[in-house]
Amino acid sequence: MPTSSHQRPTRRGRPGIALIGIVCLATSLIAASLLWAGSPSQTKPGNGPADAEQGRAIFNGKGLCSTCHGIDGYRDRLPPQLSKNIRDNVEHLSPAPPDLRQAATLTLTTDKQRFEVIRHGHLRTAMYPLSKEALSDEEILALLPYLASIRGTVPPPAGLPEPDTSLRGDAKSGRQLYHELGGCAICHGIEGHLNRRPPMSADLIKRLDALPAPPANLRDSATLKSQNDEDRYRSIKRGHPGTAMYPKTLLRDEDIRDLVAYLATLRETGR
Repeated sequence: MPTSSHQRPTRRGRPGIALIGIVCLATSLIAASLLWAGSPSQTKPGNGPADAEQGRAIFNGKGLCSTCHGIDGYRDRLPPQLSKNIRDNVEHLSPAPPDLRQAATLTLTTDKQRFEVIRHGHLRTAMYPLSKEALSDEEILALLPYLASIRGTVPPPAGLPEPDTSLRGDAKSGRQLYHELGGCAICHGIEGHLNRRPPMSADLIKRLDALPAPPANLRDSATLKSQNDEDRYRSIKRGHPGTAMYPKTLLRDEDIRDLVAYLATLRETGR
């Protein structure tokens, strides 16, 4: 998502967070049952070809829905830009992402339910909550007529939109997040130098040294599994199964984009 042109306010007084743990990708998330917000004129989804075309652009682009559900909802057509690491993660998801083209197998029966699951996530699945910075209410509503089209209730739109790959934010803000709220320096080192650790207890150092999968060297592009910004964004957002890279639930989507921009500077600087 392109960075806004206005200057962001400086973050102050945000404490550092250091958590070490191995978690599943499909994080248990409690989705609150919220009321369908707004007036009918604001929330009622459209159902014409133009509405479905807008939803299709979001599904295959900035919404990142196609990463798990496949381009246009075809589960065997994952986006070509995905790295092998992300493809392997999607293949081993349990439960597997639903086939959005098989209406008879879907458990959600109303657009209200679909809206709430897209916004708030789905319990015990890899369907995580989306902040309003990631997708606005209007963009989620635009997805609904497109989801109806691939279920076969309305004709699908023509043409495949280009995916939105602009997932970098502000590198300066990302650097602050890396060393503070993100807690990234605990494992990956100050400025990405693995041998330069911030002050920490002897017990934490011992636990870090005993990790079964050592932290990645963020300055060595040749050894990194993430191959593109979408992969990096999802790794920060959802974590890496079998490692101490846990989902960053304390970070906003805007924060993660800032981190992605800062990580790019580490790779460019190298060792």
